[in-house]
Amino acid sequence: MSIIDAPVASVADTRETGAEAEQLTGRERRESERAIRYWEKKVQRLGKSATVAALDLGDINTEAWSHRFVIAVDPVVENSSLLLYGSDFAKLLDLPPKGTPHVPMVRQLPRHLSSVFMQGCGDAHQSRQPIRMEGEVARPDGKTELYRAAFIPVGVKENSLTHLAFGAFNSCVADRQLAA
Repeated sequence: MSIIDAPVASVADTRETGAEAEQLTGRERRESERAIRYWEKKVQRLGKSATVAALDLGDINTEAWSHRFVIAVDPVVENSSLLLYGSDFAKLLDLPPKGTPHVPMVRQLPRHLSSVFMQGCGDAHQSRQPIRMEGEVARPDGKTELYRAAFIPVGVKENSLTHLAFGAFNSCVADRQLAA
């Protein structure tokens, strides 16, 4: 299966039924799809040995990286930490402009989105392929947040025991009635 053919899953679908949602088409111009296409091009050019060094981390402050992130994935996924992220990612999740990698991501992320990131990181490394996620979560303010995310397993070097997840996240907030 190619990276573009990876399944789309929502947290609710995956946790409750194990069912896969419909696959996205190549025409969609969403941030998560852009991140996956970016990684796919790196893998095509560098082969399976493409590692975090291929991510052009110096571009973190550019528009292309604004919704992207890099997470250090711990064997206990709750202890994983945000290493780097773009400016729009920080704004969406109300994070400081620079990450604090020594603090677990579940203590930094909004509570209503923590399970999305834990599942995405865990599933990407367990399946060793990109994971697309989409869905909606209830916010504490009574509104619904619609999200789309991609989590791509990346190694530090070939056959490394250190695991990273590269990806992108975007969301919008709607009144609960509109999302139903």
